Amino acid sequence: MINWMDDSGQKGIQAMIDETGTIVGLMLSPIERFPESDAKQTVTVFQAPFKGKWYVFWGGENVTDNYHYAEESQRYAIDVIKTENAMSYEGDPAKNESYFAFGEEILAGARGKVVGIENNIRDNEPVGETNETKPVGNYVIIDHGHSEYSLYAHLKQGSVCVKEGSEVEAGDLIGLCGNSGNSTEAHLHFQVSDHPDLFWVNTKSLNINWLGDIKVRRGQVVYGGV
Repeated sequence: MINWMDDSGQKGIQAMIDETGTIVGLMLSPIERFPESDAKQTVTVFQAPFKGKWYVFWGGENVTDNYHYAEESQRYAIDVIKTENAMSYEGDPAKNESYFAFGEEILAGARGKVVGIENNIRDNEPVGETNETKPVGNYVIIDHGHSEYSLYAHLKQGSVCVKEGSEVEAGDLIGLCGNSGNSTEAHLHFQVSDHPDLFWVNTKSLNINWLGDIKVRRGQVVYGGV
């Protein structure tokens, strides 16, 4: 899929292209923006919650770059994967172990207290199956104060290595990247919200204040600590 947005940021085009390079779908749509919440960033400064080089598959402040943006509870979430030679896997695409992100270390993005975990949801296999009854899959939620809660979703079954009530520092290992929940391949869904329950009716996603004032957008490569 190729996305394009005009200079005004008000209109977007999505083109779907098959393996032969033929355009098989084209959609032109207005782009809704939320400038007030876009302009507000978290009090907490977050570092990348992983090591090494990751690719931003979804992220940004419009629905063209970030499908989460349409939903207030997930508006500033990002989905990141690992790639090599523009591919996210090598070998059998039906197996989780073929994906470069699967089993990679996931780190706390900032200092805080663990207030929620899930560790027992199986990873989807064959890859492509999803678990819509447990959409977040295995996860960790960290309270950073200021009504700011970070969520690390779709973690590998059995990999969560922190407990509720434990204190963590930025960069501490909290689990491994997986493919649990409503996930079509191994990736990390990361967001910050004003409430620990993503599905509470009034939960709002918060625009993340990234260390170094970086902007995390679809198509970017982001480097975490080594």
